[in-house]
Parts: sequence; structure tokens; C-alpha cells
Amino acid sequence: MISVSLRLSARPLLFALLALITLATSCRTSGSADDVDPRDQYIGTYNGGYQASTLINNSLESSREAGTISAVITKSQVANQLYLDITYNSAVKQTLTAELNGANFTIIDKQTESISFDNKTYTADYKASGQFVTNDFALNTTAETLQSGVTISRRLSITGTKK
Repeated sequence: MISVSLRLSARPLLFALLALITLATSCRTSGSADDVDPRDQYIGTYNGGYQASTLINNSLESSREAGTISAVITKSQVANQLYLDITYNSAVKQTLTAELNGANFTIIDKQTESISFDNKTYTADYKASGQFVTNDFALNTTAETLQSGVTISRRLSITGTKK
């Protein structure tokens, strides 16, 4: 009789153990192949334009230029970063690395930029940030230097629409 009662009490324990193992192995773990990469929605080719201005003491505009851009956005090896390969006027190319925070991004691999003014070239501190909105992106950059008490800055605005 004792052996029969042990068998009867072991059966529910085995079913519970089997159910627990099934639940544990069927749960998806974070980082699995089925996870969606939030960068995927931004990957692609964007066409648009740019406007740039060189300013003296942040108010007097000394030059302005505008043109077209094509930007190819791809994923970096780093989970929250993108590469922006931008071509200006089908000629000048630039590659930037952006750190993504939601739909906003900051350029992280460029700290200086050259500014030409009055037949001289100056090295300026560079900052850039942007945003994705639906199928569009915008990038705004500022390069600024202080020379002999005069602030020289270059501001660039880029907008593009995904093809």
C-alpha cells in the first residue's frame, strides 16, 4: 500500500514539473533573433536640401549657400548608432556617426569643422543634432570659433525625405 500512495502523490508533482519546464523553455528571451531593432525604421536613402550661413558675432550674415543632398542611412555595429553618408550637390561626401535616442540623434564623431572667412580658414568647435519624423529627417549643425574678439560661426540645416 505504501508504494501505491507514493506513486499517486508523485504523479501531480511530475505534471507540475513538466508544466514548469514547458513554460520556462517557451518564453522568449531578450536579445533573441525576433527582437525588433528600432533603427530599422530609419534605414534608407533620403533626398532633400541644405542651407548654410556664415555669421559674424551670430548676427551679421557674411555668406549663404544652398543646394541638394542625398543621404544614405545605415546601421552601425553599435546598437544605438547610425551612419549618415551625406552627399552635397552630387559632389562632396561626408560620413557621420549618430547616436540615436528615440527619434532624436546627436552626431558623436565630429568635434571640429573648418570655417573659411576673409581669405582665412579657422578651426571651429562643431555640434550637430537631428530628428526623424515619419519619413523625414532633419540635421542642424553649428561650428563656432572666437577670433580676435569676433565670433565666426557656420550654421547648416539639412532636411530629407525617404525615397
